[in-house]
Amino acid sequence: MKKILYLFLFLLLINCNQVNFAKAETDSVYYGKIKNEETYFCSSPNSNSAMFLLPYSYFVYVVSIDGDFYEVNYQDLNGYVRKSDVTLMQGQPNNPYANATFTNYVEYSLYESPTTSSNSVQSFDKNQSFNFYGSISGEEVSNWSDVWYYSSITQNGVTYRGYIYSNVTDDLTEININSETFEIVSDDIFTNANNTTNFTELSTGTKVLLIIAITVPTLFILFFLIKPSKTISSKRKQTKKEPRKIHHGDYFEFDESDL
Repeated sequence: MKKILYLFLFLLLINCNQVNFAKAETDSVYYGKIKNEETYFCSSPNSNSAMFLLPYSYFVYVVSIDGDFYEVNYQDLNGYVRKSDVTLMQGQPNNPYANATFTNYVEYSLYESPTTSSNSVQSFDKNQSFNFYGSISGEEVSNWSDVWYYSSITQNGVTYRGYIYSNVTDDLTEININSETFEIVSDDIFTNANNTTNFTELSTGTKVLLIIAITVPTLFILFFLIKPSKTISSKRKQTKKEPRKIHHGDYFEFDESDL
């Protein structure tokens, strides 16, 4: 009876684990649609850490909430946007990011900040193709413009990121309005206790604790399933029979059948 009970608990535990992981794998994704042209991508949940303006009408992938900001992914960058600057939607856009490029028509450098007084990340020959993330106001070089592009370029397996002055660039991809829309949702989904988090997004420590919490009870039940039953044999005490004595006057005679 005990083995049947352990078997039932074992199957129930395995089934529950499968349901939980299946649910995590099929969780909905959430994107923030950029709703104005003054939406900054920040390196921390603080407006003072603004890196560039995001292309209007495109999306950021929303990871979590941090105060008045969403933690987000944009292309291959991780950062933050103010919650009030995007509309939270449930769904998967076909073209979430602008994916624009441009070239430099003179030899120029990428800089750590939008000013030539900052450190140079790397210098590049002319006619190189750069990935465009967004623009920001910075140093006005030679009274031409104060617009800088935050961009990246990969050469020989190494990716460089930084700012390049917009007036030394050409052929920026035309960024059209993205008209994709989805169901608008509240950010309560990130604070709902019943919300299931994708296993791959958990921290390493949480993953380890979760695996232990699942594995230990399973092994415990499995141990009792395969543990051999103890055969308790009751050994009867063999009591030595005293031979019967037959009284014959002044002597005794033992019964031979008892010897």
